[in-house]
Amino acid sequence: TITARITGVGAPGTRAEARSVLEVVYGAEAGSPSTPRPSVLTYNRNLKLSGSITVHKDAVDTTPYEISVLGDIDTSGNSITGVKNLVSTGSIHITSGSSFDLLHANCDVNIEGSVTAALIKARRNVCATGTAGSGSSGTIMANGSVTTQAGSDRNGTITARAQAEGVESCRVPGFSPAWSDTEAPTCLQPQVNGVHFNNGNAGAQTVETKGDVRIESGIVRALSAQGSLTVNGNASVNTSVNRGTIGGTLTKPSWNSTVHVKLSPGHVANPPVVSKVKIDTDTFNAYDIEADANFAFKMDDGYKKVTVRNVEGIADGTYFLGKYPDGGYKDYLCTAVTGSKDAPDCTSPARTATKTICKGYSDYNGCFSYNASTGWKVVGTSMAPGVAWFEGNLEVATGTYYNTFIATGNIKTSGNHVTYAPNYAGYNGTADGETYAPQGVCTNSQFPSIRPSQFCNADGSYRSVEPGDYAFMAGSRADDDFDDIASYQGGNITLGSSSNVYGNVRAGNEFSSGGNTTIHGFVSALALGSKVANSLGNSTTFDLRNLPKTFKLQGPGGSEEAGGPGGVRLKWSRYL
Repeated sequence: TITARITGVGAPGTRAEARSVLEVVYGAEAGSPSTPRPSVLTYNRNLKLSGSITVHKDAVDTTPYEISVLGDIDTSGNSITGVKNLVSTGSIHITSGSSFDLLHANCDVNIEGSVTAALIKARRNVCATGTAGSGSSGTIMANGSVTTQAGSDRNGTITARAQAEGVESCRVPGFSPAWSDTEAPTCLQPQVNGVHFNNGNAGAQTVETKGDVRIESGIVRALSAQGSLTVNGNASVNTSVNRGTIGGTLTKPSWNSTVHVKLSPGHVANPPVVSKVKIDTDTFNAYDIEADANFAFKMDDGYKKVTVRNVEGIADGTYFLGKYPDGGYKDYLCTAVTGSKDAPDCTSPARTATKTICKGYSDYNGCFSYNASTGWKVVGTSMAPGVAWFEGNLEVATGTYYNTFIATGNIKTSGNHVTYAPNYAGYNGTADGETYAPQGVCTNSQFPSIRPSQFCNADGSYRSVEPGDYAFMAGSRADDDFDDIASYQGGNITLGSSSNVYGNVRAGNEFSSGGNTTIHGFVSALALGSKVANSLGNSTTFDLRNLPKTFKLQGPGGSEEAGGPGGVRLKWSRYL
């Protein structure tokens, strides 16, 4: 409650001075809360979708998964299946024949073809060509104007405030003007400030606008317009009951007797305001989680070194990666080496007293290589399970891995690659009678005496800890100034074609895939570095079915629709 005392004084300082005090008590009422929406794809930069997107989920899963973009969304001819919402802080342009629950943009929603969305919301304008619309029970809302060609059975309720404010440029605020430019085609300047049905059968069930309405020849069954109504041809308004009211003038052919509206000067329409969408975001610095790694790889004066932590079967410490000269024994952990820095021979300890942490295609093939220009490369059958951290760029080639891969630079995979995040694979790849992975991180036949202790309990149970929900994480910086995109290092994650990723993906900058890629998790691209190109080629599938209990979908949190404002109500007042 808020209490105020208001004092009025008459003839102050004289014998006739009079005072009265009014006490008023107000009750402050909370507004409606914002509504979070989980995002399979979160991009903090303009996104152009050129390949098909498919989301699979369990039959009992009613979660409205979405694609949320801090910027524009532009699609061209691709199909999007299983995604309920497209949410943008810029504009949305979509031409595919897809269906959605929600299209929500802080600027324009520009849809073409046979797109259907049960709810379309734009803080500036909505324009829909072809058969694109909201469906007979759907809704189109704009703070500006709505222009549609879809027939009345393709539009339910249309509201337009005809007064979009603060979105004239439709540019997206961000860390740098380098990526704030509009990229999705926006709507043309509306011919009608309000609602315009600009095709032969275009219409709607209900229309409410503060502006004007123009109907070419379709049907509007209920109308409330603060402005004027222009009817061309044989268009009609509510042919059965007079439920139309306009505050301005009516212009129609004299022979058209099917326009049933009441002229009411001063009529006020008050359609709802489209709230601003907010995209939850985050930052990422690989150096912040170096200490969480079971294996941290760095170059030291030309030698490949790895720091081992919390690995059963290996003492904590920093080791050289080396080989033994008496055979094809590669990538062993050595405390002393001799010979070539690129492929040194171990002199201590004896081969039987140490371990290798990678399985090559044979004993004569190593797994780890480093190039000063391209960074680290892992190629082989598999490597020891756990969290693997690399300073610099990283390429993970063919093979099957049970790891969280983290790089301070960029990460890319080659084709036919498989990675299981530790929390996805679990203890031994199975749980409650279900098989989620061929092996686990605690029971792994290729590395039977090596296991990451933070995940593996002695009693045979599994402990889910971070960052074990992630398959890939990339990007870093030396300080905390994340607004300085020029100083951000790497952060680009590129999945090669036919990659299978069982875990979440977090790119500190941008994400792209080569197509025919399946991801059992969420993807986020945080746009902390310089602009490259967010892109998804060919087909990308998000398979969220039958996820193990040890694994959690992770991302910045998706978008959030701002809640309604609070209010103040007078509870009581009295004179004192």
